[in-house]
Amino acid sequence: MLPDVILLNGTSSSGKSSLARALQRRAGTPLLHASLDQFTDMFLWEAITDPDTRRACHTAGVAHFHRTLAIFAQSPFGIIVDHLLLTPAWHEATLAALAGRRIHFIGVKCPPAVLLQREAARPDRRPGLARGQLEGVHSGRSYDLEIDTSLAPPEACADRVLAFIRSRPVPS
Repeated sequence: MLPDVILLNGTSSSGKSSLARALQRRAGTPLLHASLDQFTDMFLWEAITDPDTRRACHTAGVAHFHRTLAIFAQSPFGIIVDHLLLTPAWHEATLAALAGRRIHFIGVKCPPAVLLQREAARPDRRPGLARGQLEGVHSGRSYDLEIDTSLAPPEACADRVLAFIRSRPVPS
């Protein structure tokens, strides 16, 4: 049995979105994929990186994402949440939005050198962004499972997540 929610937490370029798409392909049941990037990408990257508008754009994107998660939580489908829980407030807002749904909390990680390589290959990311997020994103977090996306392709990582969930259907 698949969980109600698979919550993926990791830095930018850690492989969350690739893992989420692989989970959708391999799960055998329809799963919604809700990504924070979908909300911040509604703004031009220049607005998100401009010192005068960055905070307002990012704050709005995150707030809209959390409100939308509450709507998704009413869906009859499982949900994959692709997030970057940089602050305790974002973590709490995510859990509040998904209240009533069982959540499997997955830490998505890879070495800093891999993050830098992946960022360099992405035109939509500022080099060094993920390195700046490393300290806060996993700090004080206890996961049901941690995945290092540098060790296997997304499909193999998805199979590992699904096998773990199927062997332990009640999240910790």
